[in-house]
Amino acid sequence: MKPEREKRMLWENPWGYTESFIIGIGLLLTGFALEMFVGKQSAFELVFPYNLYIFILFNLILVVLYKWFSKNQIVRWLLKVPASITSISLVTFMVLLMGIFPQVNSTNALVNTLGLNHITTHWAFLLIIIFFLTCLGLVTIKRIAQMKWKNFGFVLNHLGLYLALFAGIIGSGDLQRLSLNTYEGSPSIHALDMNNQKVELPFAIYLKDFKIEEYNPKLALVDNEKGELVHNDGKNLYLIDSGKVYNFEEYHVRILKFLQSSGRIENGYAFVNEQGSPPSAEIEVINTKTKDTVKGWISSGSFRHPYESLKIDDKFSMVMTIPEAKKFSSDISILNIDGSKIETTLEVNKPYSYKGYKLYQLSYDDAMGKWSTLSVIELVRDPWLPVIYTGVFMMIAGAFYMFWMGNKFKKETK
Repeated sequence: MKPEREKRMLWENPWGYTESFIIGIGLLLTGFALEMFVGKQSAFELVFPYNLYIFILFNLILVVLYKWFSKNQIVRWLLKVPASITSISLVTFMVLLMGIFPQVNSTNALVNTLGLNHITTHWAFLLIIIFFLTCLGLVTIKRIAQMKWKNFGFVLNHLGLYLALFAGIIGSGDLQRLSLNTYEGSPSIHALDMNNQKVELPFAIYLKDFKIEEYNPKLALVDNEKGELVHNDGKNLYLIDSGKVYNFEEYHVRILKFLQSSGRIENGYAFVNEQGSPPSAEIEVINTKTKDTVKGWISSGSFRHPYESLKIDDKFSMVMTIPEAKKFSSDISILNIDGSKIETTLEVNKPYSYKGYKLYQLSYDDAMGKWSTLSVIELVRDPWLPVIYTGVFMMIAGAFYMFWMGNKFKKETK
């Protein structure tokens, strides 16, 4: 008979999963205690060059720990699987909390006290991330120090994750997301940050022209008493264009005439090409049951003209919706202090990169619609993004390498 294995004592060398989770939960509870009694921390809001100093110092500490303290009990534990699995589990737990609790100001006092509405800047999240990065960094250094070609894919994967995660965290303080209101014919140099604080840009933006392309407005049937759109076999909006024919309930509707830009003249509408001229349509509505016919004009209105509906009976009216934007863009000039300028066009989802900023077409004056002379431009600056991308590409390369080596090994063993 095999001798019974002696029961391992808690905190006996080497530390296993039990000790690892005790330490991890201790870090978690410490983080929540700090959150309750100290308040929200700002470690993730460090700006350049202090975040760079932290990055360099942290990596130097990891190298020193591995090089000269690798026989230390704690360092040996950090290099083992139980510590890594525990750190991954706790990071996953914090991410789950972020998904469960909305990351906005809460009316629940307990949620605010525990800081569950700002997990990414939570003390517990900071401590767990440091734990995770320490394990990840030490394991990666260990594989690099072994200088074996078979570790190449592992190193790429882990070093890539380390860089992407570390840069994403410490680089958040350098992230700038600005909103700039530009008006046609006027240069703008002052933007607003996420806290509505004024920020002076290193260049000015001159809006030459703001353009909008719109879809045709839509036709809808409205309940006069409830003021709600009537669903017609699951659909309640139909595109307006000359000659179109639609059926709503027992009503047969024909679009006799559609004007993209018009003005009210006596008993109808006529084409008018001036600012604030809304679209209009002449329609004919026939009640298929009573054969009653109603003919008249409808208009979506604008900031300058009121909308107009057509009452077809005591129960229903026909209305025209406000046209939706199909495409909007800004022709801009970027003006530098030295007098040079660059001309470009901003469109939605087509940003322009300049001096570390990405310029996005964001919005416009909804009330003015296609006559808006205001264009809202978003400027995003994230100097740590290249480091994050480098990490991501390293992870992808490592995955491909390990996949290739795995297939090669299988062929050689056949």
